[in-house]
Amino acid sequence: MVSLFGRSSWAIAVTVLMGVVAPSPSSAQTTLYISGGATFPTGAYAEFANTGWMAAGGVLFGVGSSGLGIGADLVYGQNNHEDLLLESAKTTVYSAMAIVDYAFGSPGKIRPFVFGGAGIAGHRFSADGVESDTDSDFAYQLGAGVDFPIGGTTSLYAEGRYIGSGNNVDTQVLAALLGFAFTLGG
Repeated sequence: MVSLFGRSSWAIAVTVLMGVVAPSPSSAQTTLYISGGATFPTGAYAEFANTGWMAAGGVLFGVGSSGLGIGADLVYGQNNHEDLLLESAKTTVYSAMAIVDYAFGSPGKIRPFVFGGAGIAGHRFSADGVESDTDSDFAYQLGAGVDFPIGGTTSLYAEGRYIGSGNNVDTQVLAALLGFAFTLGG
């Protein structure tokens, strides 16, 4: 299959996402985050993919002082396959999404949060001795977690997220991630 998005198209898509979610002058804070953890395939993807790993990172721009944030999220991960005929079979999953996040409670305290997003995801199947197959499609995610402050501008967080994709890329995973968040400005 032919990929809908090449490397340069991904860079353009991320740049556009950043422009769409750029903060207004009245935004409260900007938060950068990075996380990693395990992925658990679901749906049809679970029939051949094993538990894998995922890394995620992004930026959130606070909207006023309400706990609402908008931002952009990037994901990259991999799941190996149980395939008796192909060696080193794996699927690499990547996505770029615009997200909306809401954190409950007061800043500086332990805060639960929820988020959702939409954008594009790609997946590339590869195995030794077989030509790679890459495709991309619409994707979405829903998640929730808890943020634990460890300093004035830094926090640890734990989250769970579900990532699903459209018709061309039927890759669905549940992810359990741990990460760091760094707040800029104020």
